Amino acid sequence: MNYKYCLLSLLLLTASVGCRKTEAKLSAEVEPAPTFDESTELGRKRKEMFDKYGVLFEYEWNRYAFAPNVVADPAKEEDVLPYIELVDELFFKAMDTVSGPGITSVKETPVTIMLIGSGINYGGSESFGESTAGQAGNIQPNRLTLGGLSSFGQVLRAKGADADADYFTAIYDQAPSSFPADAGLVGFVYHEYTHYLDSKHQIPDGFEVPARKEYLRGSDQYKSVSLTQAIAKGFFIPYGMQNEHEDFATYVQTIIWKSQSVLNSVYLTNPATIEKYRLVTKYFDKLKIPIDKLKAYLNQQSVKDRLLLLKRKYE
Repeated sequence: MNYKYCLLSLLLLTASVGCRKTEAKLSAEVEPAPTFDESTELGRKRKEMFDKYGVLFEYEWNRYAFAPNVVADPAKEEDVLPYIELVDELFFKAMDTVSGPGITSVKETPVTIMLIGSGINYGGSESFGESTAGQAGNIQPNRLTLGGLSSFGQVLRAKGADADADYFTAIYDQAPSSFPADAGLVGFVYHEYTHYLDSKHQIPDGFEVPARKEYLRGSDQYKSVSLTQAIAKGFFIPYGMQNEHEDFATYVQTIIWKSQSVLNSVYLTNPATIEKYRLVTKYFDKLKIPIDKLKAYLNQQSVKDRLLLLKRKYE
């Protein structure tokens, strides 16, 4: 019996090995590399960003890229190139300078950045009055969506006595269509980028603890909270009271926005904000993105000079 059992086992093993030898090799379909119309300045810029950072800027897309009931207005092609150049200056070159090229090109950059004209409306309505201007990792962890191109296109091309001042206000203080508008385009881009980091690394460990009981959990009650009240409860912007993810993103946009002296005198005035600020800066240091150096770089006169040249190019 033992001999027959061993013989049967040997035959089964041989058959199994034989079957494996005849199996086809595993294969996977790989999407072809994107192509760009290099006869246009926009095509060349998109190719440059893809070759250098591995990021694909998309502005022509099917609405179902978001969800079946989502309405989002596409960006006008004339607004796409200047917006990419703005993001290149305020994000990619800034990150390369303070962190090193490896951070943006390999480790901490989304694969796709989708650009939209105004905003995303999740109710299926064509109204973009108070829509979501940017979406990040809560849709896909490898994709960042930035809106407001139409408004920035208007600010960029505007002429007149106040045009330059309005342009810098839109970049550094109050974005014309983003929500929350605090900190302008700089704050908006890094707010959405923080959601992307959140999707990859989660929020800082323990960040939600100091003000856990104060979150309003998705309601719009934050609209009735003043800045002073929000800070006293442990938040930097009332918008952040919705949940810990928006809280984290609004901390980042405020840290990049406000000078250290203003942070110390206005925001870091209670144990909750002090502890959360410490956790955020530690989080970015661990990712090798020193947030204080990033803020200093973005406010350099040389950066502002290049931004002004960009405006002159499109006026």
